[in-house]
Amino acid sequence: MPTITLDELLAAKTEGNEHYKAQAFPEAIAAYGKAVKRLPDPDDDEPIDPELAKTAAVVLCNRAACHIALQKAVPALADAQLASDFDPANWKTHWRQGMSLMMMSTSIQRAEQASAAFKRTLQCEGVPEKDRANATAAIGHAETRLAQLREGLAMPDMDPSNCSQQ
Repeated sequence: MPTITLDELLAAKTEGNEHYKAQAFPEAIAAYGKAVKRLPDPDDDEPIDPELAKTAAVVLCNRAACHIALQKAVPALADAQLASDFDPANWKTHWRQGMSLMMMSTSIQRAEQASAAFKRTLQCEGVPEKDRANATAAIGHAETRLAQLREGLAMPDMDPSNCSQQ
C-alpha cells in the first residue's frame, strides 16, 4: 500500500475529528487508523515531507486522546510516542505520553517516565498558559506518586549480624 498523501491524511483527520466531537471514540479511532496504517516510518532514512510529519503527529495525538477517553492507556501511549517521533516539537505528544503513563498501574519507572514527559511538554514552544499550568500540576502529581512509591520500597536488611561470612 503506498504512503498516504497529505490530502488523504487531512481528509482522515477531518473525519476522525468529526467523530471525536460527537464523542464517538471508536469511530474516530477507526477513521484516524485508516490513515495511520499508511504513514511512512519516521525511523526510515527516507525524508518525510515536514507538513505530512506535522499532520501525522496531530492525527496520532488525536487518536491517543480517543484511547485516553476510553481508558486504553497502552494504545494511547503507543500513539503518543509515535506522534513524538514525527514531531517532537508538538507539546501534545509529550502531554499524552504523560497522561497515558499516569493511567497505567503505578510503578516507579512509569512515574519517572510520566514526570519526564510532562517536563518535555513544558520545554516545547507554543504551550498555552492554561496547559502550562496543567503540565506543572501533572509534574507535581507524578513526582508525588514517585516519592510515595519510593517510600514504600522495603529496604534490605543490612544488619551485619545477619550477613554470612565467607
